[in-house]
Amino acid sequence: MKCKRVVIETFFFWLCAVGLYFMANLQKVVMPGAIWSELQTHFRADAASVAHTGAVFMYAYAFGQLFVGLLIDKYSGMRVITVGAMVLCVGSLLSAFAPSLSLLYVARVLVGLGAASVYLSITKETARLYSASFAQMMGFVMLGGYLGGVMGNAPFIYAVQTYGWQQALHFTTLAGIAVYVIYCLLGLRQAKPTILSGASFDVKRFGEVMLLKQNWNIIIAGALPFALYFVLQSVIGKKFLEDYTKCTSEQAGWVMTLLMIIGALGSLAAPAVSARLGQRRCPLMRFSAIGTLLAFLCIIGMIAAGFQSFLLAAAALVLLAVAGNISPVVVALVRESNRNDNWGVMLSLYTFLAYMVTALLGNALGWMLDSFEPLIYEGVVTYSCESYLVVFTMMALLSAASVYSAYHLKEKKET
Repeated sequence: MKCKRVVIETFFFWLCAVGLYFMANLQKVVMPGAIWSELQTHFRADAASVAHTGAVFMYAYAFGQLFVGLLIDKYSGMRVITVGAMVLCVGSLLSAFAPSLSLLYVARVLVGLGAASVYLSITKETARLYSASFAQMMGFVMLGGYLGGVMGNAPFIYAVQTYGWQQALHFTTLAGIAVYVIYCLLGLRQAKPTILSGASFDVKRFGEVMLLKQNWNIIIAGALPFALYFVLQSVIGKKFLEDYTKCTSEQAGWVMTLLMIIGALGSLAAPAVSARLGQRRCPLMRFSAIGTLLAFLCIIGMIAAGFQSFLLAAAALVLLAVAGNISPVVVALVRESNRNDNWGVMLSLYTFLAYMVTALLGNALGWMLDSFEPLIYEGVVTYSCESYLVVFTMMALLSAASVYSAYHLKEKKET
């Protein structure tokens, strides 16, 4: 009976960690993407300033990835989540109460650093607690994360429309704090992993993986499609649909929710498709790059022709979501392209660069939207077709670079 109780407590402890990953992913997409117009009106800010709320989160999240691996190797995922999730909760709470953009930026940095601690930590904890069923349990972890992204779109937008953006942030933050408190209480009853005093961080290992041309092709072909998709998902996708197709905020929100669901299904399906292809990775990497480029070419063609179709624009974004979410295949290619003692370092570097590109794009897109005079009506800013044409042309050029690298990738079956 005692053994059964311990198993149940351990499961709920792990489930709370999944809940914190849910919260981290929700925070990735709610700001500025879901509340762009609300932030712009509330703070009377330009596009670059609003986009920066997403960029500072991504900068913090990206740099955090480089150090979380070291911390969990030494202190365990259990301890790192305890500290990191507390930072996440504090940043989330401050986001809802920030009286100025400057303090909102500080809050988003805290949220980014806290969120960065969760994924790698829960991976480590899942391996420790459920080593015999690691793959299956990680599937539930990924599902929990994507559900956070889903909740951060249409359901969150509905809450914003009903209660206001600050109150909606209050609700999500209080729910996250409740999960965190339960996690800490259950953690008091869990056996603590040993602290490894000999664990060290050798930056030379990053240099070793960066010397391989294959790794740079993986980064460009894998990180760019995801970053281009995610910057549409979390920063300007909803705003673009509202401005260009004249759809409602709710309609745009449901499209963003659909993209997140498609992303979740794509990540689950990609390994199965790879297995059907004889465990080949490169065909899917090439599909990802080409699909991303075609999505942007479709949007550019629409804008150039003045064809304001909500359905066609949504279809292009759906293609972008399908193409940009094959991360398990990227991880598999990283693993087979690097030595056993280095592939984790390469994966950490890949994750860092993927989110760094997302952050840089978030900043750049804000400046580009402001390059042409927007229309302001009743406090709501609408950006011009010319601004969006500049934005999507730049993104198409980046996706073309990913196509080039995808066709220079090698895998064991091709060597």
